[in-house]
Amino acid sequence: MASVVKNSRLIFVDSEINTVSNQAKAKILVPPQPFSVHGGDQMRLTLLSFEMRRNWYSVNQTNCVLYIYTPSANTYEEVVITPGSYDTFDKLAAAVQVGLRAAAAAYALAECAFDESTRKLTFTLNGAAADAHLVCFQVKQGARPAGVSDAGFFSDSYELLGLIPSRTATPVNATDAVGAGAHAAPFPCALNTLEAIYLRTNLMGGNYQSFGHERFLPDSNGLVETQILARIPLTRACFDPIFEFVQFEDTNDLFQMHLQRQSLDTIELYVTDDKGRFLAEVDPRQADLGLLSFKCVLRWDHLIAPPPYGYVPTISRLLAPSPNPAPSKLFC
Repeated sequence: MASVVKNSRLIFVDSEINTVSNQAKAKILVPPQPFSVHGGDQMRLTLLSFEMRRNWYSVNQTNCVLYIYTPSANTYEEVVITPGSYDTFDKLAAAVQVGLRAAAAAYALAECAFDESTRKLTFTLNGAAADAHLVCFQVKQGARPAGVSDAGFFSDSYELLGLIPSRTATPVNATDAVGAGAHAAPFPCALNTLEAIYLRTNLMGGNYQSFGHERFLPDSNGLVETQILARIPLTRACFDPIFEFVQFEDTNDLFQMHLQRQSLDTIELYVTDDKGRFLAEVDPRQADLGLLSFKCVLRWDHLIAPPPYGYVPTISRLLAPSPNPAPSKLFC
């Protein structure tokens, strides 16, 4: 039978003034006496609501780096797309073109164009060597090749631009084309590589995640216990000045954690992308100053085991006369 809620309390969190030096983590000290249980009782946390201003860029440090690789010279020219929120694919293509031309003097005439019918990008690498091609790394483990930055070694740029990713340190041609001609992306591009943001905590509540939800976990088909408390979907691909808030309201107790402890003294809450990375800051001071803050409401429940057969004894029931008294017996 399901556990019975003995007591509940609401916790209202504003992370703006609770951020610690570890970027966007908010640490809340909890008075232990009101949030403790005893014996075989349990605690449960449920997310009721969440609000956050969309103060990060859709194109940022996690998805703005790719490379032009020349195998004959074994060189990587880093292409950096200027971080920002691009609300049309033409603007994104123009930003990619600027990045291509800034990669090296040889690519001063490189181009990038968007096709509305296919939603694909085409990169024209004017000035490239005969064997040059594009490379998008997303590698969790391994030695970085010379000329490849840490941000570029694990990047979501392939998803943004519709290209083929390199999952190991061995570069894979991102378009199958080489040389100075047109390099057509094989897949549709995107304005954003985030489908949702994830509210995480330092508490463990018996929930599990696949290995793809963590940047520093090796690729595997299994599951591992997670610190994810909730997944908040993004309903718009890019920033909208009218609908700038990410909001979540739940009346069905969708996101819950059953805590394996007797008391609650601290709670750490922080927001990440789908791979466990903190949201990309526009400025290194942004999170520490509380400008990537969020507000949420949690419900804390004290759970007790159900009584046997669903019967709850009370004083009135114990003292009440029986509706069918047993007949008296005479003994000789």
